[in-house]
This record gives sequence, structure tokens and C-alpha cells, in this order.
Amino acid sequence: MRRSLAVLATLALMFSALALPTATGAAPGGTGYLIGSAAPLSAAEVDQLRAAGAAVKYVYKNFGGAAATIPNGKVEAVRSLPFVMGINEDPLRQLDSITVEAAPSVAALGAPLPVTPYWLDLIDAEKNTTYDGTGVWVAVLDGGMFPKWRDFFKPESILAEYGRAFEGASVIGSQNWESGSDPHGMAVAGTIVGHWFRDGVKEGGWGEGYVTGSAGTYWHRGVAEGARIIPIQVCIPIGCFGSAINAAVDYVTSLKLANPSQPIVINESLGGAGLDPVEKAAIDAAIQAGVVMVASAGNSGNAGMGFPGAYEPVISTAAGGWIDQWTSLPSKSWYLGNPDESIDEVFVADFSSRQLPGQYLDVTSTGRFMLLPYPCVNLYKDGQVVERTNHKMCASKADAANPSAAPFQYLFMSGTSFSAPTVAGIVALMLDKNPALSNADATFGTIGNPASWGPGSLEELLEGSATPIAPRQVTVTHRTGTPDPECWEMGTAGCTLEATGAGWVYVDDALSAVPSP
Repeated sequence: MRRSLAVLATLALMFSALALPTATGAAPGGTGYLIGSAAPLSAAEVDQLRAAGAAVKYVYKNFGGAAATIPNGKVEAVRSLPFVMGINEDPLRQLDSITVEAAPSVAALGAPLPVTPYWLDLIDAEKNTTYDGTGVWVAVLDGGMFPKWRDFFKPESILAEYGRAFEGASVIGSQNWESGSDPHGMAVAGTIVGHWFRDGVKEGGWGEGYVTGSAGTYWHRGVAEGARIIPIQVCIPIGCFGSAINAAVDYVTSLKLANPSQPIVINESLGGAGLDPVEKAAIDAAIQAGVVMVASAGNSGNAGMGFPGAYEPVISTAAGGWIDQWTSLPSKSWYLGNPDESIDEVFVADFSSRQLPGQYLDVTSTGRFMLLPYPCVNLYKDGQVVERTNHKMCASKADAANPSAAPFQYLFMSGTSFSAPTVAGIVALMLDKNPALSNADATFGTIGNPASWGPGSLEELLEGSATPIAPRQVTVTHRTGTPDPECWEMGTAGCTLEATGAGWVYVDDALSAVPSP
């Protein structure tokens, strides 16, 4: 949000970043770096990098730059090459989910849930009966999927032929998107296109009985069920290296350039401090090509937003929830409750990152206690992630090859990791209505001057449709039954910073803002 500163090509065409072959093992004697250049590197320039001591992992195709490991004694030799604009260590981003609560196993296909889940009702998803995201691809840059992803998703919803895995510059070996490092990517995908859900008395881990009232396998709706997911693994257990994320963005950009009329959205439910110049070049190339990028604001509260979400041409999302969460305890039936049609039903989560100077927070959507696929063996004893483990989610996860071994196949998830795909799904609906929309006309400015950044036309439509959320202090119920005070933008201690952007996004209002093609 602008503040005062307050169809298909050949597979060969789809490879955008050139990944050079490596052997499996530890990175030999070097640190991972991103190397900036004004334009895509020539073969001769890559040879010069190698001669200077760089073990080149990726040469980016659609923007200037490369990723490599460089021994400490060779960094200055690489930096001194005339075409090198800068060198920075490969940044490590993290996934933006913070809270988990447990649940069971999925099997045969079933009927839709008897009632709309509260979070879809809270964005007025039921008022849209015309658009479902058909024809739109959503690339989920995340932790990949588990091999048994078909137990959770309709196979036609996943563009498996385009699935890819990218690893960091200093990571030796290869990854497989179907043997993902974390089920987080499946939870993100389920938010967008929906998933199969098998109810059981142990589902959820807290409360008693069934969510639906009885045992059975149900279809849990997503925001844009007609969209199709491109699963791309960029994360490993320690995090998500910038070099891998850039390679994935480059790959998606090539997909778009090979299929210009194909609407494509990137969802990044991850982030970290600062905007690297090569990362900015990757984002700019994608958005200028017509790819729409949505990212989580982060889960750092008053410590501020993460990038890429804080970069204005990217649509960033804060996380909120329903004021009546967990009010049915010990029953879990609140999940299928029916919020009143009022913005007063919404609260902004205290973990949701607030906007600091030089950052841009755009909109707010659902990101609290959403029941999503997440095979998990054991939770931390209270289910609440603490700071030292806030990127692990589970005490131990199901093995990727055998997720059914986990007693919990679903979790009540919280985080801007899930408000981002909620908004990415809404963007897919907007592109279903008008595939020509994009943010290609955004103002990209310069990396050191956030005042020079500006939103694109799709983002402006989305923000213009949002309903402002007034400053407020409320007390909601935590899943333990204890009171959970929340406040935002009150002007009081700890409750002052910009938390909501343009406001809450409703599906029907966002679609009404879209001009006919």
C-alpha cells in the first residue's frame, strides 16, 4: 500500500536459471553468494567468474546475476571483475507460519463440508458464484510437497509436470519437490485450491468431538478451486536460500514469457531482513513480465515486515482472524461458525508484522487457526511455537515417504503464511475475471530509496476494494480457552504501528473492482 513513506511451451523453454551440475555432498571450501550484474551474464563472463574462483551454481536468465560459492580468499577477485556490480552473502529466508494445532488422516473422496469454514465466510467467499480461478496458475515457492500429496489434493489441481526444486548456492546435491522438506507448502496450496479432509475425534488436538459433528471424509473448499498449483521447492529444513528463491522466480518468469497470455501468480509465504539487489532484479523481471507476486508480511509484530513482502511492487498481506474463535470449547464446532457481515468481526493478530519506515503493508486477510494439510508426528507440548523453534512447527514431522505414519494429518495453522495464499487465491479470481490485469506498471525505483517504489494497477484495484479496519482493542479466546488480548493502531504503548494496510479484503468487493476485459 502506498504510504507517504509512510498454451504451453516445450519443457526446454521452461528452464530459466541454468543450474550447473554438482555432486552430492558438502559445499567444498566456500560461502554462498549472490553476484549482481547489470544484464544477464554472457558465457564469457561466466568463464571469468570461474577463473576468478567462483563455483557457479545458477546463472539467471531473465535478469542480471548469478549464484555461486566462493572461497574467502577469492571474493575480492570476483568483486573486481568489471561486470560485477556487487556481491552479497546468500540470504536465508524463513517460512511465515507460527502456530500449529493437531488433527488425523485422509483417504477416500467425500462430500463438501456441511457448512462453510469460518475463514472463507469471513472474506465473503460464498458471495462469489461466478469465478473460481480457472485458467490461472499459482506458483507456490515453498517447501515442496510430500509424495502422497494426492491423498490431499485433486490431481488436476496440481501442475506436476511443472513442479521443480531449487537449492541454495552452497547446497550440494539435488532436491525433489515431491519429497519436500516440510508440509508447509501443502498447507499453502490447500488454502488456495482446497483439500480433502477426514474428520475424527482426535482431529485438531484441542477440544472434543468432530469438527463437522460426525466422522467422514469431506471436501474442504479453497479460495480459488479452479486455479492450478505449480509446486516449487525452495526451502530446506534450515530455511530458504535467496539463490534458490531467485532461481525459482526466474523459472516462473520464463514460463510467463513462453506463455504470455497465461495468468500466473507467485505466492511466497516466507521472508527475511533486507532486500538484496539480485533478489530485487528477479522480482522486477517477473512483475514486468506480467507475473503477479503475493507475499506474507511476516510474523514479527512490532519488529517490522520481512522482504519480499515489504517491497511495494509485491502485494503484502497481514494476518487477522475471527473474534469468535474457539468460543465453542470444548467443542470445535466454532470452525464452521457463521461470522456476521461486519468488519467488527475481524481482529488483527498480534504476531502479524507491522509496517516500519521503508516498508509497505498492503492488505489484511485470514491467517488464524485455519485447518490445513500438515502431517505432523508430535507437536511441542503446548502446540505454541516458541522463538527458538519458530521455524520448525512440529517436534518431529512425518517422513516424506510415509506421511500416513503421522497421527496428525492436519493442523490448525496460523501465520501470514496463510493470509498470503488467501490473497493469492483472491488475485486468481480477479485474473479469472480479467486475465490482462497485472502489476507490470508498478514503479520499481532504486533499491536504496523505498520512496521511489510504487504499486501496480492490480494492487491498486485490490487495495481500493479493501474495507478499512478501525483501530481497536479486543480480547479473543485462545485454543486453550484462555483470554487472548489483541490490539492494533491504538496509539498506545506497543499498539501504535501501521498493522492493516488498506484494510480487509472481501472476495465480492475485490471482484467488483475488476473491470471487464
